[in-house]
Amino acid sequence: MMKVRENEAKQLLAGDFTKSWRYRIGLGLIIIGHGIMALGLLSPVLGGGASFTGTMILGGELVSLASIAFLGKEGFKAIKSKVFASVKAGYAARVGPTRHYIGIALMCTNVVTTVILMLYAWTGFDTTTPVNPMAVIWGLNFGQQAALVFWLFLIGELTFLIAIYVLGADWWGRFRALFVWKEPDRIETSGG
Repeated sequence: MMKVRENEAKQLLAGDFTKSWRYRIGLGLIIIGHGIMALGLLSPVLGGGASFTGTMILGGELVSLASIAFLGKEGFKAIKSKVFASVKAGYAARVGPTRHYIGIALMCTNVVTTVILMLYAWTGFDTTTPVNPMAVIWGLNFGQQAALVFWLFLIGELTFLIAIYVLGADWWGRFRALFVWKEPDRIETSGG
């Protein structure tokens, strides 16, 4: 009887905790910290130096860690349950035609990036020689080629993962059915 009351009290506290100022500040610190880290990761692309990038990433991590003081165990449990519930609900939701076609377009983007990477590798092996190991391929110098490969790979992987989520849970059943052999249905025709 005493344990039941303790569990009910904990659930009540967790529900009330999401309305507290501590929860709001802690959640804000997590969002701000991850935003700072994302800017730090993008800073090399925007022309930022290595020390600026490192400072941004470290600063964002420290701001995110500061949220622990405000959130505590109850806050992290509340955030985790909300995030997983929304992700699961979105994945399991009914997929309409628009969402289906967006998912297929994302899947096709993954295939296109893979084909471009394959063509690049084929051209690279054909063009590279012992005399010129860092040949210009498709008009790109070696540094530009490295950026091309990185971004094609990243875009391909991200579009594949997003496509799986967008296509939803029912799509996996249909996809799996492609690899299961079934006896074809026979249509009986009457001769006459």
